[in-house]
Amino acid sequence: MSEGRVIKQEANFYSVAHEEQVYLCTMRATLKKGGEQIKVGDRVQLEELEAERPVISDILPRISELPKPAIANVDQVLIVMSCLQPDFNFLLVDRLILEVLYEGLTPVLCISKSDLMDDDLKEFLAEEYAEFPHFFVSVDEDKGLKKLIKQLSDKVTVLAGASGVGKSSLINRLNPEIQLTVGDVNQQGNGKHTTRHVSLHRIGLGKHSGWLADSPGFNNIKLAPIDPGDLGTFYPEFQPFLGQCAFNNCVHWHEEGCAVKENIDTETERYYNYLRLYEEAEEGFRQRVDAGKEEALTKRAVGKNQRDQVLKLGTAGRARSRRVHRQIIEQVGNWAELDEEDIEELTPDEWRI
Repeated sequence: MSEGRVIKQEANFYSVAHEEQVYLCTMRATLKKGGEQIKVGDRVQLEELEAERPVISDILPRISELPKPAIANVDQVLIVMSCLQPDFNFLLVDRLILEVLYEGLTPVLCISKSDLMDDDLKEFLAEEYAEFPHFFVSVDEDKGLKKLIKQLSDKVTVLAGASGVGKSSLINRLNPEIQLTVGDVNQQGNGKHTTRHVSLHRIGLGKHSGWLADSPGFNNIKLAPIDPGDLGTFYPEFQPFLGQCAFNNCVHWHEEGCAVKENIDTETERYYNYLRLYEEAEEGFRQRVDAGKEEALTKRAVGKNQRDQVLKLGTAGRARSRRVHRQIIEQVGNWAELDEEDIEELTPDEWRI
């Protein structure tokens, strides 16, 4: 029995890397019947390597997994953002960093097209993201790639970032055998979407080689479901001063005696985006609370074959509930045949026939 890593999936076939070979494999029927799902990045047990289609007999325990892109055993996320053409998007980078930290992974920043920037911009970006591993890379001039490859060695890395920032070009340069389609940047500075499927690509050779996953590009993501009061814990620049504020519920914004604001530079893009993301986290928290309340507002229908049916009182659910109660009451024909508890749960709109 041999161990391999799933690097690609197409329909019911899986490309699995074992040592220096890649095998096109199928999934053992018992795994499929057991409801097991194989993800790109999974470490798997292989049998019948000499056969035309080797078989995946087991999935080894995962150390991590992402729902989107669907990939397992990720160590870090490489956030690729161009310094120019298109311009560096601070809010998107900070949003992605927050998402990566929320998933318990390490964010690494790759600032592409560095041949277009001057020293002032380079210094500014280095100061803004000093808390994270960051690399200035130019594919055209072959700069910064050796340091980046060292960061990618012995790890599974997922790429993230907007379209047109040079992700496909970077992968092609790191492994010339891949040759992913590279999209042009339009007049608005947005790149064409060129990546359609998640797959792993080998970076380097030998026992220290790493794996890089390219995933479909995007320009924006929804903020992770973080409670507003916990947002500051995802900012490493805040960490030394958390717990030292005058108020236990300090959110590091308007409060007096905030140790965080007294010790960090509040004129940075990072802090400005923290305030924007805090407002977004508050709105998301309110929506989740409201959604929970609405889901809790359920009614139990009564009558033959309907006693265990629970109706959610959303807009459509409320209308269905009224119709059901009308039908039930008409069928029963007598209020006395309804339980008192069920009668008390009816709103005026529901019992007014």
